[in-house]
Amino acid sequence: MRKKEVEKVAIIKCKSYKQSEVDKAIAKVLKLGEIEFPKRKKVLIKPNIVVCNAKNPTAVLTNSSIVEAVCKILKKNNCQIYIGESSFMDTDVAFKKSGIGRVAKKYGAKIIIFEQDKLVKIKDAKAKVLRNFYVSKTLKNTDLIVNLPKLKTHQLTKYTGAIKNLYGCIPGGMKQKLHKKASEEGKFSKLLVDIYQNIKPEVNIMDGVIGMEGKGPTSGKLKKAGYILASKNAVSLDVVSSKLMGYKPKKILTTKEAVKRKLGSFKFKLVGMEKIPNLHFEKPVVSGKLSRKVRGMLKQKPIVVDEKKCIKCGLCAKKCPVKAIELNPYPVIDKKKCIRCFCCMEICPKDALSLKG
Repeated sequence: MRKKEVEKVAIIKCKSYKQSEVDKAIAKVLKLGEIEFPKRKKVLIKPNIVVCNAKNPTAVLTNSSIVEAVCKILKKNNCQIYIGESSFMDTDVAFKKSGIGRVAKKYGAKIIIFEQDKLVKIKDAKAKVLRNFYVSKTLKNTDLIVNLPKLKTHQLTKYTGAIKNLYGCIPGGMKQKLHKKASEEGKFSKLLVDIYQNIKPEVNIMDGVIGMEGKGPTSGKLKKAGYILASKNAVSLDVVSSKLMGYKPKKILTTKEAVKRKLGSFKFKLVGMEKIPNLHFEKPVVSGKLSRKVRGMLKQKPIVVDEKKCIKCGLCAKKCPVKAIELNPYPVIDKKKCIRCFCCMEICPKDALSLKG
């Protein structure tokens, strides 16, 4: 039997979002990774536009220049282009504010808001957590999925990359219900791999020009990274991208679970550079190298509200999957109900919620 070759992961420098620079970088990284787009096919692009009210959108969202560079190639290949997402709230607004709506109009791409599309049921007896779930019919019926994640830390899963980006394929409020179903990191990571093994994007391009460190995926600090990465395999891309940030890939539970299921490997062939730089991203405190005792203490740390920052918009209460938050007039969090999914911290437009201390 012929031994399976390890997946290629291409990495090149890209210092800005200037369109001409991004176009060259995308073309080069695809060539290095031996990734070719089809001609005259239906292609769906899945960016990361997780929220419409991002305080620092450059660090939170897949940049529109990355989407435009991909659209240019697909348009040249006479492809029918779709761009799909389901944000935490107001996906239509998120498309407009991110600039991706403008790109879609420019290239004749159709915007697919997953929660507004017809849905089809996915059944997977081999799944560990999510054996039945719904996805967009358009997503399911396309010939190719292009996954465009953003290089960021994550307060629950440590790192959010190619596999985690597919959580946005879950339509609307169903995401909050799934957080309730799998609130702990290990179980949630298995759930993410359940989604990945049923979608499996054939092209994965990481926007690592500007990323996020610290309290990611929405409340952290901007990190000028300066790289674009690409691979046919999302697991391989996550291995290299997490190493780039300073993580050990085996500590990223989504990656570890995907490798365990033989959906990818920790081995890869790096092209474009001789070795992976270590950018030393600041890690979320809840996922640092802590003792079990300290980690246990952190799990008990309550989520608190900075009343000076809070604008009493009520989004945290609205999006809490277990209804653990009430406004009085500022958010009051029921510690007994709270499952520590950090959705409230992720959705807050003013970064007013954090772990105590």
